[in-house]
Amino acid sequence: MSLAKAVNNLKFDKRLTEWCINNGQMTKEEHKKYIETLPDLQSQVDLVHMDEETDTH
Repeated sequence: MSLAKAVNNLKFDKRLTEWCINNGQMTKEEHKKYIETLPDLQSQVDLVHMDEETDTH
């Protein structure tokens, strides 16, 4: 993968989207269109229920 393609893919990384929008690397509309292209994987989710443990220390 080229460096340009890798950098372009990073702008859609959840950890970087706000920074990219605030610094003009991506518009909110561009981000919204990208999110709409993602598949709905809700049916493939495994729910994990965790009980709260009391700290006894």
